[in-house]
Order: sequence, then structure tokens, then C-alpha cells
Amino acid sequence: MFTIQVDKLFQQIIKMFYLTGIWQSDIELNSRKMCKKLFFTCFSALFPLFFAVNVFLCADRNESIFSAQTTIVATVIYVKFLYLLFKKQEILAFLNDPIVVHSIGNREQYQRTNKKIKKFMRFVRPYCVAMSLTTVLLITIKLPIFSTDKGLPAFISFSWNDSEIVYWVAYLFVSLSQVLYCTANFITVLIWYILLNYSLEYHLLGNELKNLGVTTKTKTNEDEKNEKQKKVGKNARSKKTSVQESNKFIENLIVLVKAHRNLTETIDRFRLCFSTLFLGQITTSSIIICASVYNLAFASKENFVQTQMFAVTLLYGIFDIFLVTYLANDVTIASHRLSYCLFESNWIDQTESCKRYVLIMGEVLKQPQQLVVLVYPMNLETFVKVSERF
Repeated sequence: MFTIQVDKLFQQIIKMFYLTGIWQSDIELNSRKMCKKLFFTCFSALFPLFFAVNVFLCADRNESIFSAQTTIVATVIYVKFLYLLFKKQEILAFLNDPIVVHSIGNREQYQRTNKKIKKFMRFVRPYCVAMSLTTVLLITIKLPIFSTDKGLPAFISFSWNDSEIVYWVAYLFVSLSQVLYCTANFITVLIWYILLNYSLEYHLLGNELKNLGVTTKTKTNEDEKNEKQKKVGKNARSKKTSVQESNKFIENLIVLVKAHRNLTETIDRFRLCFSTLFLGQITTSSIIICASVYNLAFASKENFVQTQMFAVTLLYGIFDIFLVTYLANDVTIASHRLSYCLFESNWIDQTESCKRYVLIMGEVLKQPQQLVVLVYPMNLETFVKVSERF
């Protein structure tokens, strides 16, 4: 039996949640935990509020539009932050679920699944690095030793302030908030990873269904099988399996039916848990993309770093909605294949009673797993509609 454990990157992200105090250890007092949660909830809520105030107080129109866009982005990340604070047990349960930590008996399937996860991680690692470097760059680029205009990180002019003390307090607040929000945004890659593994589990379940009724000897000794078929002739192909083999077929089918039901129920719990977050991402993504395109169109050509900032915001808005809908769409496609995989098994040579079980199960599997949030189905069609709006 081969097992695919959670990647080390996600273990480091979880460790970071504990080090920053967002997550508390089980040995801490309940009163201490509640104080930390209350502090983080109130402190992090000030960040989108700050940008909302800047929309009305700043004199530059382009900066007002950028601040409004940042307010929306920060609000969505604030929802992610609240999930981190109050949904710790649920997140760890989903991440450490046996469905995500795969146990695979076939070496070939193990290698294929492991290859897909490694391919996904080749995208996730640069994404996390880019997000961290962007946060550091936004903070350092506006330090007084690099800039003399006394602006704030994220290219906020702060022109409506005249006090030196207020400026440094605001600079410290915005810098800490950016670090905190960058840390909270790592929950996104955890959600992506969980969704990816749900689709992989459907693929593995489909392979198990496809191999129903195929004996070990048939799977490993293909050459001997071909030789026997040539010797015995056409009559051997139409020979029915024994009752004992049919019973074994039914037993394996029941195990897979239970595994399918468990996977379906887990995905439903996952959808209900993160439905508010998904709804916020879908409803605001078109606004974020539109505002980013506007900022890029009217960005100053002399300020190259600011232009990069707008481009990064645009890419963030696209990937934030695209990856979720893409992976959820892959879950739907993988679950839709299960009925075809079942009828690719060796069910035709089973007894009549066994065939009836297969037909019933085939009807059940014809309904694919869909993640629907309110009225929005989580698929690529939704992403295309969002893109068309912008």
C-alpha cells in the first residue's frame, strides 16, 4: 500500500499559522484563545476600512479607484482570515482526511497520482514565493530611505495627513496588515490542494471500478491469458464466472459504493464550509479584474514598480477565481466518468443478480458531483461568464 502524505509546503504554512498566533495550540487556555481571536478579528478589520476611507479622502481619482479595488480585495481576504481564525478544526480535518492523504494499492496509479500532485506543486510554490516577495517589496519601496514623498505601502499617497506621528503609525499599521493578510491568503493554496485531491480520488475510484471482476492473474499475466484464449477458442470467452467470483464482485462493488458515498458527503461538507468564501470570490472577481485593467491603462509609465503592482493585482484577481472554478470543474468531470468506468469492468460475465446491482449503481453514478454556491455552479462556465462581464 502506497501513501501520499501532505506536501511539506503545506506543513510549513500550518506551522506559520501557529507561529503568528492566528492558530492557537490546544494546551492554551480558552480565555487566551478568545483574546487572540478577538484581537485579530478587530485589528484585521481595520485594513479594508482604511482603504475605504482613502477612497473619499485622497485627491487623485486613479488612486481612489485603486483604493476601492483594494478595499474589495482586502474584504475577501478578511473573510479568508476569519475562516482561519474560527475554522481551524474543519480545515485540518479536510487536509488530513484519508481522501486527501491517499492510500493506493497499485504502484502505477500511485506514480500517476504523485506526478499530478508534483505538477500542481510546481505552480503553487512560485505562487507563494511571488506573493511573499510582493508583500516585502510593497513595504520596503516606500521606506523613507527609498522614497521622499511620505507615501504608504501599496502606493497610497496619504496626502490628507500632515502629522509626522500619524504617518509613522499609519505606515506601521499598513505594513503589519499587509504581512498579516499575506499570511491569511495562504489558506487559498490549502483550498486548491484539497480540491485537487478530491478530483484525484474520483480518478482513483474510477480505476477501481474499471478493474472490478478482473482477477490478479488477468491483470499481471496478459501473455498467458492470450495464449489460453487462442487454445480454448471462442467458447471460452462466453463461459460464465462462478458464483463465488460473482459474490466477490458484489463485495468489492459494495466497498466502492461506500467509498463513493463517503467522498460525496465529504465534498458536500467542504462546499458548505467554504460557501461564503466562494460566493465572495465569484461576486467580486469581475470588479477586481475591471479595476485592475483600468489602473493598468492609466498607470504612470515612469513608475515601473507601480505598474507591476497593478499587473500583480490583475493576475491575483484572475487566479483567485480561475483556480477554484477549474479544480471544482475537474471534480465534476472526474465524478461524471465513474459510470463509464463501472461499465468498463467485467460485469457482463457476472450472474443476473449481480448485473442488476451494477445497473442500479450505474444510474446513481450518472449524476456527477457538482459544487454549487447559491446559484453559482463552480465550473469553468462560471469563470467565462465572470470574464465576459469585465
